[in-house]
Amino acid sequence: MKKPPSLLRTFLNRFIPAMLIYIGSLLFLFYVDVDAHKSCLAQMGVQVDDKLLSQMSMHLFASLVPVGVFLFFVTFAVCLLVSFTRSRLLASDANQQHLYKIQLLLDSTQEGIYGDDHEGRCTLANKACARLLGYNSPNELLGQSMHELMHHTRPDGRPYPADECSIHRMSQTGVTGVVENELFWRKDGSSFPVSYSVLPMYDGNQAIGMVCSFTDITEKLQIEEQLRQAQKMEAVGQISGGIAHDFNNILQIVSNNTRFVMDRFDKTDPLYSSLEEMITAVERGSNLTRSMLAFSRKQFMRIRPLELNQLLSDAMVLGQKLVLKPIHLEFIPCQETLNIAADGTLLQQVLFNLLTNARDAMPDHGTITIATSLVNPDPEMLELHRCTHKGMFARITVSDQGCGIPENIRNNIFEPFFTTKEVGLGTGLGLSMVVGTVAQHGGFVTVASDPEEGTTFAVYLPIRAEDA
Repeated sequence: MKKPPSLLRTFLNRFIPAMLIYIGSLLFLFYVDVDAHKSCLAQMGVQVDDKLLSQMSMHLFASLVPVGVFLFFVTFAVCLLVSFTRSRLLASDANQQHLYKIQLLLDSTQEGIYGDDHEGRCTLANKACARLLGYNSPNELLGQSMHELMHHTRPDGRPYPADECSIHRMSQTGVTGVVENELFWRKDGSSFPVSYSVLPMYDGNQAIGMVCSFTDITEKLQIEEQLRQAQKMEAVGQISGGIAHDFNNILQIVSNNTRFVMDRFDKTDPLYSSLEEMITAVERGSNLTRSMLAFSRKQFMRIRPLELNQLLSDAMVLGQKLVLKPIHLEFIPCQETLNIAADGTLLQQVLFNLLTNARDAMPDHGTITIATSLVNPDPEMLELHRCTHKGMFARITVSDQGCGIPENIRNNIFEPFFTTKEVGLGTGLGLSMVVGTVAQHGGFVTVASDPEEGTTFAVYLPIRAEDA
């Protein structure tokens, strides 16, 4: 930024031209006045010689000197006053430009930034700070006690005294620090987790306040929680996969021996029906192990090229029998051809599990809508679900008009053996099998739900590379 000129330079820039004009005007007036006197004396018949002309000039000079001196000091004072005023205006403009650039720099960041004085009152704030705290303008924060405004309550609802507040304490002691995962409160009374750092402001060796920068870490905490959940599910999957293999071997022994014994009894024998119940129980256990293997991603798959719209269209016949009336099943295929590489039987099981959940969410009536589309998910979504496929995806959405999934259990629905159904009505492996099967195909599953407005499950499957 260009430095404004000094007061002396500003004064001389005005005084010197004024003096030149002033002296020139005096000389001009002197010359005109002398010439006028000569003309007047000549008209009166007075002979004007050098002596008389000299006396006239001296008299005229003596009469102009007091006026000239007075005008000199007036000009000097006016130029000095104008220069002083101009210097103050230039300094003020320079200061305003400096402050504007600082404010522009603060407003350019997405982090909330505010400054406090020694008493904890806001002296500056950027737009991100006002937005994160729910205010329309940073001017609404100036002069406010920031601790009482947005750091007044602990996460458990207990008051947060200012003398225990790390921000307030740092502003008094001048200690620099970074604090993770505390709550700030918005104007509307809601709260959000933040990470913030504090830098003290000094006047000499004395701390006179501080500058605090903070970031909303809600999304970061959600991603960390999802990562922990994924790691937990992976560990459970490894355990359940090993158990399922051993348990399936045991069931095969039971099944083979039961069938061997059944061959020795007539179907009319009372024991034969008991043996049939044993076979039924073994088959149920076998289905359970298959679901566990699907969840652990260790099931055997027969991958082949498929057109997804055709696969779902063929599955609609069985799907309609699964949901039964008065529930209506609607299929809306997209116009594009969705060529994928998949195990058709396993994908049908995925579809039927989602249809079963949708049906159970609408015990009286409603419509289940199955739709397909060709999409290109955001990189953030792929990273969140740890999906490595780069390119287009085929998306299957299964939407119901049921009661929706409460938010407090929405993160648990894909866990194995988690169910909201009554005992005996579900194993809690349906959705975990869906996730495991889709993950084996290189895809992922998302869910969106609103209370009393229904639920939509979305299954993303990679388009074959040669068709992408």
